[in-house]
Amino acid sequence: MHQSFYVTARVTCDRGHEHPLCVQVRRQVHPSLRCNPTGGGVSSGHGASHCQLPDDLRSRVEYELRENFEEARRRGWVAIAA
Repeated sequence: MHQSFYVTARVTCDRGHEHPLCVQVRRQVHPSLRCNPTGGGVSSGHGASHCQLPDDLRSRVEYELRENFEEARRRGWVAIAA
């Protein structure tokens, strides 16, 4: 059985807006970075429709978890620049 994991991320789009998201990933997530989606693989805060989210959002989040885990854990979310 496949288990889903969700991580808290904040995407800063090219317009400078920051969007809090809950992104599904393929790996276990530290409890301090977990979130509960409100439907689908990505759920967002207000205004995400005004900015284009990256097509490879999940890959970017997984990369940040691998490369910058301690920084993400310190903040409580994964930072993504779009």
